[in-house]
Amino acid sequence: MYAQVCFPFFINKTFTYRVPDKLVDSLKSGDLVEAKFKNKLCKGFVVSICSKISFKGPVNNIISIDLSNVVPHDLWNTLLWMSNYYVTPIGKITQTTLSWAFKNNTVKNNKIANNDYAVKSLESLILSNSQNKIYNKINQFYKEDTKPQFLYGVPGSGKTEIYLKLAQNTISNKQSCLVLIPEIALSSQIFSRFQSYFGDKVLLWHSQSTDLYKRKVLNKLQKREPYIIVGARSALFTPLHNLGLIIVDEEHDSSYKETERQPCYHARDLAIIRAQYSQALILLGSATPSLETYYNATIINKYYMHELNERYGNAQLPKVKIVDMNQNRDIQNNQNLFSEYLINKIEISLQNKEQILILHNRRGFSSIKVCTESDDILKCKSCDVILTFHAQLNQLICHHCNKTYSFNKYTKKDIQFLGYGTEQIEAILNQILPHARILRMDSDSANSMKKQNDILARFKNKEYDILLGTQMIAKGLDFSNITLVAVMNAELGMLIPDYRSHEKMFQLIYQVIGRSGRREKIGQAIIQTYNPDNNLIQMATNYQSKKFYNLNLESRKSLQYPPFVRLIRFLFQSTDIKECISSANKIYKLLKTDFSDSIIGPLPCPIERLYNKSRYHILLKIKAEKLKSSLVKIKKIQDKKSQLIHKKVSLLIDIDSISVL
Repeated sequence: MYAQVCFPFFINKTFTYRVPDKLVDSLKSGDLVEAKFKNKLCKGFVVSICSKISFKGPVNNIISIDLSNVVPHDLWNTLLWMSNYYVTPIGKITQTTLSWAFKNNTVKNNKIANNDYAVKSLESLILSNSQNKIYNKINQFYKEDTKPQFLYGVPGSGKTEIYLKLAQNTISNKQSCLVLIPEIALSSQIFSRFQSYFGDKVLLWHSQSTDLYKRKVLNKLQKREPYIIVGARSALFTPLHNLGLIIVDEEHDSSYKETERQPCYHARDLAIIRAQYSQALILLGSATPSLETYYNATIINKYYMHELNERYGNAQLPKVKIVDMNQNRDIQNNQNLFSEYLINKIEISLQNKEQILILHNRRGFSSIKVCTESDDILKCKSCDVILTFHAQLNQLICHHCNKTYSFNKYTKKDIQFLGYGTEQIEAILNQILPHARILRMDSDSANSMKKQNDILARFKNKEYDILLGTQMIAKGLDFSNITLVAVMNAELGMLIPDYRSHEKMFQLIYQVIGRSGRREKIGQAIIQTYNPDNNLIQMATNYQSKKFYNLNLESRKSLQYPPFVRLIRFLFQSTDIKECISSANKIYKLLKTDFSDSIIGPLPCPIERLYNKSRYHILLKIKAEKLKSSLVKIKKIQDKKSQLIHKKVSLLIDIDSISVL
């Protein structure tokens, strides 16, 4: 007997080993084994087992099976599917997704220290009639087949209550649950909610968890008892045994997609695959679904859909007011940032001891224009990106490569501030409302999970009146005392040259409005814009999500973008622009033979330079029925990548790309 073994490297092949007699009966695909690789003892995974081999050279024996790090069968099958679909060698897949398996995970004390909490009875969690109907329907449909299900609920409709009841049902059947959330910042809120009902059965998993904590979690999971894992996209690869439920909350969020390195996987799509292999119930949830999910659920009936159109309890949807900022241009005292209407409403909320959320999706202070004959706007030398001035640091920072530039050589006479970021808004708010307690949350002020949790805890405890921030504050937050939400510049982001820019802006505005008035107090939202008649803004503020989705689907169909085609992107990056173009042209010639009617490029990317590298791309728009055969052809290019492109050029193959920037 022989086994093909993969090792955690980016190598396009597996290696042949002999299976010793003592392991013949127990060894199977997906087992972690020890074997000699280049005279070193290494760990690798068995990909397949066969009785004959064509290899004529000497064959080493597998030394042992590592039974301390067992990968469940459903997870292993998911990874094999992932390797095939995302055209990435299985060895690289195991390195990315199962890095924990190659470490020694033994710990002396398996106990996980938790915050003090009292476990509540799930009997105290009462579902509304609408929620109860949906809960029963989800269970009924799941008994019939394992087709994915989608919970389409307005913000504050009580999706989490349904998640909790489904988890209770799963745990009582001695099965495990996986709850995926897009942002690490949201994980502690959902984690606390689940922990308050399920106690130490709930475990947290994400990239910022410490190695010790992860080892303790792994030790618990290897006991094969039912647990609930809450975490960001990497939690999908935890070795949960007997998986019965997967929930993907805020399924539309782009954080679920890996875009910077292969495999460029989408955790939502892989969650559906893992659910198929484990026969688990899979539920996607969102108030603003991705166009793909909306299409799958409402147009082609690939998913079951459940709608929650009312808020939980006595809460009502906020009243929304659009403020035309063109009428505000003459006001100089606050640099046109705040309308009089918004300031008045903030002051009323402060008098009522209510809290306010202010969204502006740009961090820093502002961009800078040098007032000379050329009127240059300062850009990063390594990236094709405008620099942002950060007043607290007195530095110019590139928000892509994080390179910093000194600001000392410029005087106030030399420069002009262009636009504004959260830092400048905070400074102006402090001038206008000196008695208000203001907290800022963006990736400058909250660059670690500890800081994020601290900011949210202090705001929840009403130590602050106003929470100002970027998109980090727009989704998933559930605070009872927020009665006013303001969007500073609603059109920001609409002009980004990307096919998803309108979808993202609609989701952001709709989601942040939903943070207001989530309990008894009626909430309101104020949307400041220079384009008050803009269709997108009108639809987001009038809760016309279906109208928005149907119009956008028409647009996507006419332009041939997802969900009507599968978008595959070949991204070339190099410090040598000539080699970058040459390599892109080589791959283009190979692709053109098979994809002449669906290929675009090679072209410079909209952001032409990042990290001092030139960027070119080729796009393929492939019909769903041709995808399988297309992946086979693309895999051949992936396998010969090192021979086809120059060593100075990196090539990223992004299947189901969600951006063309």
